[in-house]
Amino acid sequence: MRTYKQSIHRPPAYQNLALWACVICMMSAAGCRHRPVETTPGIDSPRQTWVRVLLFGNLRMCTVASMSGFEIEDTASGTLANFRGNEPFVVQISGRTLVIGEHRFDGEVLIRPREPFVFRINDKPYRGHLRLRVNESEPVFEAVNLVPLESYLFGVVGAEMPSYWEPEALKAQAVASRTYCLFIKGRLGQRRSWDVTQSESSQVYRGLDAETQTVRAAVLATAGEVLVAPSAEGRELIIPTYYSSSCGGHTEAAGNVFGGEKIASLRGVQCGYCVGVARRGNYYWKPVTMTLRQVSEKLIQRYPTLEKIEPIVNFKVTKLGYKSRAVRVTLIGKNGATDTVRGEDFRLTLDPTGRKIKSAIFTVEKKGNRVSFQNGLGFGHGVGLCQCGAQGMARKGKTYRDILSYYYPDSKRVTIAPAETTTEP
Repeated sequence: MRTYKQSIHRPPAYQNLALWACVICMMSAAGCRHRPVETTPGIDSPRQTWVRVLLFGNLRMCTVASMSGFEIEDTASGTLANFRGNEPFVVQISGRTLVIGEHRFDGEVLIRPREPFVFRINDKPYRGHLRLRVNESEPVFEAVNLVPLESYLFGVVGAEMPSYWEPEALKAQAVASRTYCLFIKGRLGQRRSWDVTQSESSQVYRGLDAETQTVRAAVLATAGEVLVAPSAEGRELIIPTYYSSSCGGHTEAAGNVFGGEKIASLRGVQCGYCVGVARRGNYYWKPVTMTLRQVSEKLIQRYPTLEKIEPIVNFKVTKLGYKSRAVRVTLIGKNGATDTVRGEDFRLTLDPTGRKIKSAIFTVEKKGNRVSFQNGLGFGHGVGLCQCGAQGMARKGKTYRDILSYYYPDSKRVTIAPAETTTEP
């Protein structure tokens, strides 16, 4: 290993005014917002048990800083460079080379901040380490946060649930988020350079911006706890602990929403707890109207195989779940041909944000060439933990154990050792 001993980086004079602007903003933000941060739990745990969070996938430039300073390692050569604290720097790409201040690195670098092991990328603070890797096919690079599991959860629980909610609801969220993370890590992590994203496509992760004392307490109080259920072979496996904002009165069977095999612990349960917690507009959502032409165009753009029946001139909900949730939608083409899509896929194709057609519980009213989705109930896919329901149960004195066993029936709560977090479910 070749090391630049005490090599201290000082940013060169930038000719690009835009780069100067980024650096000045970064320094200002770091100086104004800095406050004492507790050290990162789990920093000494085995690296294979950490979580790899994709923060950005197609960067051409970013800014990085750490109040405590950091070390950058070229993972190919082992070359090290040391950077002082509170000196933001710009990362750019040149071919397959990462240019960081005065240094150039080939392909991939690992940035390790010093205690309390916190860094900022594009002015957003995160715990753990930062890996930057150049894309093999185009001149962009990805930024992946390598973070101990429990520290990762500090940034998830408060992003997925209000941090002022009842402690028992936050604990239930912590266990659900931990279990879901490990399920996805085991199922998909080996196929790619990261385990989860920072968005709703996995679960929302906001790093230090989502941390509060109540969130930290909930995570630490349940440290290592996950939910398992027996497989067909009798093995206890980590389950996919889905969750959503409000179920609308009954959670849905996972197979009805996502397809695949039936999962006993995700079969759906009646829920009378969320109606008094969810915001009225998220429980009873407003009608959404669009034209049949818009319906047809959105569906065919999302599913090109539907071109064989285009244009789509009508559709019918042909299978219902709990609370009349649309499970299967039959599409009818002008030529009389038909095809089907899952109800959840249907609503997210028409509204990818999920903020207007907030669930697949709705009735359909058609007038001429316009269609209206009415009588909507709930917010989200409705599988697994109902977050508003968890808060409702906690208000009634239920513990997080009660909440988890209610929304994930037939599951078992166990505490795993750090080495077990790499086990494939």
